[in-house]
Amino acid sequence: MEDLQEIFDRIKDKLTNLTYEDVFPLAKKYNVDDVKQLCIMVGIYLGAVIIAVIMIFGLGWIPFLGVIMKILATLVIIYSTIGIFSSLLTYLKYN
Repeated sequence: MEDLQEIFDRIKDKLTNLTYEDVFPLAKKYNVDDVKQLCIMVGIYLGAVIIAVIMIFGLGWIPFLGVIMKILATLVIIYSTIGIFSSLLTYLKYN
């Protein structure tokens, strides 16, 4: 039982020490101060959204796989949308 508590404590510590770069690793690679790199980062996120929509329409008709793909694609769309807005807001904050 103590091992389980130790695991929960480690998970709690990792979650409480998350930074912006841990959640959105593209922020480490691309500097948001430069407009060109901002456009590249937004383009990557938009590409992920487009691929997720293609997954929904391409594999959504398959009964079991379609449900899994719709769930995964929805998560990717939500993550990418938050990533786009966070990078744009970070750009507006520092410029």
